[in-house]
Amino acid sequence: MNDPGPLPDAAARLLQRWQQQGDVDALDELLRGEVQALAARLRSRGRGLLRPSTSASDLAQEAVLRMLALDEAPEFDDPRELRAYLWTAAWRLLLNRGRARGRSAVPLSRAPSADAGLVLEGGGGVSAAERAERHAALDVVMNLLRDEDREVLELVYFQHFDLERVARELGLQRAAAEMRLSRARRRLAEKMAGWSDVVQ
Repeated sequence: MNDPGPLPDAAARLLQRWQQQGDVDALDELLRGEVQALAARLRSRGRGLLRPSTSASDLAQEAVLRMLALDEAPEFDDPRELRAYLWTAAWRLLLNRGRARGRSAVPLSRAPSADAGLVLEGGGGVSAAERAERHAALDVVMNLLRDEDREVLELVYFQHFDLERVARELGLQRAAAEMRLSRARRRLAEKMAGWSDVVQ
């Protein structure tokens, strides 16, 4: 098997910070490593099932996104349990995609046009496959932001509110809403940069 060996203590610390303190930055770091390991394992074990339109990193990110979308996050005593959970989810997705040949994949982003404003500006020449991988990464990263960052980005990019309305919705002065949006964009850009090595 090509599976990595025992996970380092760092992964256990990140898992503990996420589960006990709700630290989304720890979860972000943990999941980046898990997606890379999961994608490598899918490439190795799912060669005959992977289609050109679906990359291993797409499936790995979708498995992560489904876990993040759960109303109640699963509890893991050990990082290896998290890895096994994600592997099972990704493998099922791969098998289901293999059974559903001929059906087109549904994009994960709720508002694909919003991606252009968030991460694809100036990305002329980006292929459809690269765009799909960035959409998937964006969905994951949006779920790994702090609530206040995600809230302002969703209002601006997914609900298309202008800054005046965003300020009213959040109960802020316009200048404060503008600062919050600026901070949220910066944090999103930092996280997307961190995930750029994962999306390949």
